[in-house]
Parts: sequence; C-alpha cells; structure tokens
Amino acid sequence: MKRLYTRLKALLTKVTASSLTGRAGGESVLFLILLLSSCGLIEVDPDYEAQVPAKMYFSPDTVYVMVGDTFVVHPTFEPDSIANKTCFWTSLDMDIVSLKNDTLIAEQEGWVRIVAASISALMTDSVDVCVMEPWVMSETKYPYEMVVYADVSVHGEPVTKDMTLAAFSGISLRGVGTPITVGKKTLWRFRIYNDFEFTLPYAETPITFWVYDRNTLQREMFPAYIIYNGETAYPPSEPLVLEIE
Repeated sequence: MKRLYTRLKALLTKVTASSLTGRAGGESVLFLILLLSSCGLIEVDPDYEAQVPAKMYFSPDTVYVMVGDTFVVHPTFEPDSIANKTCFWTSLDMDIVSLKNDTLIAEQEGWVRIVAASISALMTDSVDVCVMEPWVMSETKYPYEMVVYADVSVHGEPVTKDMTLAAFSGISLRGVGTPITVGKKTLWRFRIYNDFEFTLPYAETPITFWVYDRNTLQREMFPAYIIYNGETAYPPSEPLVLEIE
C-alpha cells in the first residue's frame, strides 16, 4: 500500500504540474483524489464531512527561498482537530521548484505556485514561492568599496543563525553582513561594493539593507538606508542602527 501511495503521489504531481495552474490545479487534484478513492486505490475517511475544518490555508501565503535550498511548508487547519493532515503537493513549474515526496527543492530563480490538496478534508490552498539567487557577494565584480558597521535587531530580538543580512542598490546585491564582536556587543560589518569610487551629487546610489530568515522563509527591508560615499561610514563607536519593529 505504501508503494502504491507513493506512486499515486508521483502521478498526481506529474499530471497537475504539467498542465494546471492556480485554482484549476487544486480542483483537478481533488477530482483525481475522489476518483482514486471511488476505485478503492486510496482511502478517504467516510466521516470526513464531520472532520472538515472551517479553513485550510497558508500563512503567510508567500514565502522566499534561495536557489539550492530544500524546504517544507505546511498548511494550517482550523479547527486543529482533523487527524489526517496528509496532502498531495503540486508544483506548477517544476523547473523552478521541484518535489521530492513532501520536500520542495528550489531549482532556479523565479516565481511559482505550490498547490496542496488535503486528502481527509478534501480542500485545497496554494502558496506562492519566490526563489532568489543566494545572497553571496562576489567582491571582484566591483572595483570600489565602503565599510559600514551596524547595530541590528529584528522584531526586538538579536539576529539569529538562521538570518542573512545584505545590502542592495536597487535589486543589485552589493554586500553581505558579517558579525563582529566589539567589547560585549555584536555588531554587523558590511563591505559594500560599487562601480564608482564615490557617488556624484546628481547620481546618488542609495543602499538599502535587508534580512532574510530561513526559519520563517521571509525577507524584510530595514527602514534605514544610506548613500554610497566610498568611505568608511558609521564606525563601531557610532554604528548605524538597523531595526525592524
């Protein structure tokens, strides 16, 4: 039975991923589940109507991952009384995010919708996945640099090991934060790279700062930004304050 179940999951993923999008994808997965159930190939609880949760949803409904990451997302059921939370999963573009059992694999940069269909509850919902290029800086790409030291907190807490900090000019990655210890305090040092030695008054280069959390699969921009000037700014004695409330 386990082998048959695995093969059926593979079949459903292949069929829906190749030809379906959005809501139609979820409805078609449900149709296939009901069809296979009527043939006795998979089991759907006959009392599922009494167990059907009021909602099945993803929160948040958009997540962010980096190329090469493997990750798992789970829908929320309300109320949380349903026993069997098994879902069939469908990637609507296997070139961007592929599936291996219930694990999602970020293959290449882009956006894709992932559809989950609950067997017991016979409900569907979807989550949008943004696959980003890894925040890894190639120092040799730009000839000039400046250094910024920052005191960073995210929602009132210090930066965790699951978080990556980065500096951007528009959508162009210009630097990645590394932790340093100054006395008893942890600061973050950014080496920020640029095409020009300094910014001209009529062509300023704003630098924004972002955090990516691999635990929550979310990214956020800090409110503070600076203008590139080609010098060391915000020394350890007076660091830039980066804070997301």
